[in-house]
Amino acid sequence: MLAVRGYTTISGRLLTVVSLILTQVSIAGNKSIKRMLLTLERWWFAFRLPQLDSSGFIGLTANKNDQSRIIANWWPKKTSQSHYNTSKVALIIEPEPLPLLVPLILHMIAVVPSDWRFLFIGSEASVFTVGRGFGIQVQRGLGKIDLKVLPEPWAIRTDGDQARLLTDERFYDEFLPGVAWLLKYNRDSILCSNSETSLNEWLDRRGNRPADLGFSGYGGLSLRRVSAIRRVLQLQGRNNGSEPEDEWFMKGLLSLDGEKIAPVAGRAFAVESILQDKPMGYYAPRYGRGLEKDTWKDSEDRMGIFRYCPELRIIMDMKTEKERCPADDKQGGIASNPTIT
Repeated sequence: MLAVRGYTTISGRLLTVVSLILTQVSIAGNKSIKRMLLTLERWWFAFRLPQLDSSGFIGLTANKNDQSRIIANWWPKKTSQSHYNTSKVALIIEPEPLPLLVPLILHMIAVVPSDWRFLFIGSEASVFTVGRGFGIQVQRGLGKIDLKVLPEPWAIRTDGDQARLLTDERFYDEFLPGVAWLLKYNRDSILCSNSETSLNEWLDRRGNRPADLGFSGYGGLSLRRVSAIRRVLQLQGRNNGSEPEDEWFMKGLLSLDGEKIAPVAGRAFAVESILQDKPMGYYAPRYGRGLEKDTWKDSEDRMGIFRYCPELRIIMDMKTEKERCPADDKQGGIASNPTIT
């Protein structure tokens, strides 16, 4: 930073410089006069350069001697978060320090449109685990993701704690101010990179929906309009220990006109037990153990799903082919008369 304190100091310095230049001119001869004058001019402008500060603008201020000076800053105050749309947030809540969290979050950052911001809410252990990932550190530096440990009395240790959190309007006021759209996902859900539908295509699509769809997706992978959530919470309260928060919200949303998210034609947002072609993503409860076996037991259907969404393997509890039991019939059962090769 170059600071100009006052013209008195400048004049004293210039006299010294001029004396030095004149001495050089007398030694070098008349042929170098133009060059010396050019040097003098450059020194003059160098001393007149504006002072740099953090204001972000060029303006005039007065020093102690009421002598005006120019103030400039070529790096104005801008936060890294200003590059993103603060009204759209992807949220994951996880108290356990799971190894899959870093690859899952980085994958979601790569798939979700670039203007979305991410928020990870966890315990001290899970925030530490996620925060030490190099890719996460890069994204934090870019302002893409925040890692947060909620203060007391907020709790996230159990599913019931998280349900109370998401059905408390104070949570949205304190930690999600100004957010209009919320993508809620967890360790059992993932968006597919091969999806032909962008997440932003689901925004601002209002209309009537089937009675069994209160909002887009399931509790583990859902797109939520925060204004609709607030309206439901203002009209009624959820009893602790009752139905899951996503089912409770669905019932409340059915009574609100104009707040339902209309589906993109021919596309499903999230798939769990009812298989559909090329959805936005998949929700596999309990690392896939909570899926209906009759729906997922066909090996050809499973292979087709994994070809379309290979990243689904990140959240599924799977074995390699070498670990397969010789009597495995590839449909979740054991053959009575296996053929061992």
